[in-house]
Amino acid sequence: TPAVLGFGTINEPIIVGQHCEHERITRAAFACPPGVVTSDGWCFEEQTLHQLAGTSEPGGYVGQGSNGAVGAPDMLDPTPEGPEAHCDNADFLDTTALGLKESYPRTRAEATAQLQICTNHLRMRFSEGVDAANKIASHDLNILPAEVDISTRDCRFSFPELQMHIFSRSKCSAIEGFGRALHGIQDFYAHSNWADDASPPFSVSNPPGLKRNDYPAFLDLRAENNITDEVPQDLSTGCFGGIMTDGPVGKAGHPLEPGSLDCTGRITHHTLNKDNGVIDEVTGHVSRTGPNTPRSDIAGNFQRAVFAAIHDSRRQWRHFREEIRRTYGTERGNILICALVRDNPTTDCYGRRVAILRDVYKYKSKVAVMSIPTYDLLAEGIGIKNKTERNETFIRKNQDQLTLKPAPHLADPGEPTDLPLDMKALDLGTALDELLRDNTPLPQNKTSIIALASDHEVDMIDQIANVMRAGDEGIRVHLGILPPATVVPAHGADNELARLQNARAEDLVTAVLRTGGTYSILHSEDSISPFLSHVISRGLTHYDNAKDTATLLLPGLSINDYVTPKTEPRRYSF
Repeated sequence: TPAVLGFGTINEPIIVGQHCEHERITRAAFACPPGVVTSDGWCFEEQTLHQLAGTSEPGGYVGQGSNGAVGAPDMLDPTPEGPEAHCDNADFLDTTALGLKESYPRTRAEATAQLQICTNHLRMRFSEGVDAANKIASHDLNILPAEVDISTRDCRFSFPELQMHIFSRSKCSAIEGFGRALHGIQDFYAHSNWADDASPPFSVSNPPGLKRNDYPAFLDLRAENNITDEVPQDLSTGCFGGIMTDGPVGKAGHPLEPGSLDCTGRITHHTLNKDNGVIDEVTGHVSRTGPNTPRSDIAGNFQRAVFAAIHDSRRQWRHFREEIRRTYGTERGNILICALVRDNPTTDCYGRRVAILRDVYKYKSKVAVMSIPTYDLLAEGIGIKNKTERNETFIRKNQDQLTLKPAPHLADPGEPTDLPLDMKALDLGTALDELLRDNTPLPQNKTSIIALASDHEVDMIDQIANVMRAGDEGIRVHLGILPPATVVPAHGADNELARLQNARAEDLVTAVLRTGGTYSILHSEDSISPFLSHVISRGLTHYDNAKDTATLLLPGLSINDYVTPKTEPRRYSF
């Protein structure tokens, strides 16, 4: 089987020594938490994860289950992919620095050139996946059932050189491109000394380990650059001479394996590989290593390679989602990503319920039921002009996309007047009660509140309990604070009151961020438009857009966010 080229693809521990390592790494990277069946926009629901990771079936016998997109480069349909798909043959040993007598048969530049070939190949597969996602939904944001249905027929991943996204469902083609890229990313850690530990004396049969726990910059598959300056001097993968000649001492390629290499005098695949071992598909922890992986005999090397593969797989998934949103725009990108992670996207990606609150008397507070979150639907609800002619047509053609109604018990504050703006008109508690009385089938994680307050946040302090309650109920709150018309400076005793109010204002910020929403200071009325775009990019509800994805931050906003050393970093795009 060609699957010995990298982390194992099949489950055959006796002869080949494989335990579906690629599947288990991919499941550890992307499965929803145990007991959770609904994706949060980041994890893959089970049937879709089956397409990406494959499945060895409960018994785990050879010939059962499937290999998934991540295993596709190893499959004989029609042929496995070459060394460029596994980052093989980028071997180098700095014999001069190590004080060895014989010079290494390859230069650092030659090894890096081979690594460039691998990187370019994985970039190509990554881009194929992004390109294929385009056909999942129409430009009117309607998911096309024929392109995403996996309920009766699994994806088939084959004929990679002929894959033009014509003969396959678009969801399958997108998963295939991403999965084939993941295969090489995972193999890089199994086949290289990037995360390895090793002890001297160093030689061709015992190359040094870099023991790195960071990501290689050259494996950012969105890039197009030459990687020479990003490759460490002592980085090496193994020379793969073919299945019949792979061993601790390189031999000439076997005549029955056309294209195999003569690895005589070189660091071999056998020497560096950490392909085989038993991996827990939930935690990623390993219980035993090998066989046929001497580098794994060094304590911790197999575990380090597995953890590195899991973590970088997650990085690639973030990059893949960000590239989809960059290529197709935030709104369309969000619906494409939703279709990629959910088993039944034609039903599950639709339906949101949002309370839209403004404290300006001329606007009614509303509860909006919309099909999908878009800027124009929110702008319609909040009372500002639509941004694009296309979306105005979209709303007219799809009357069921948005239903606006005054929320019961949210009284019309009357005609506009010149009176000072009254924050007490912004009643989150009543809006929250209405959302919780929702008689639609929409779950709370598809529900949110957008509130625009036209005064300093100190006047929102009385709403902290309501915001905390929303967070407890799984309802996301987005709060935009418009600047006051006038600012009266504090004097004397007022300073102490101001300090107390500022402390409570911090509590309000924390409460809003705890819901997963955004806390934004708008620089002017003109900032309402970028505020709504920021909300869409961040994710209107918990169902929309995973929190690790870069969020669009436009001019006109100052935001607060919640970051700790233990949380995923917050990322922004401009």
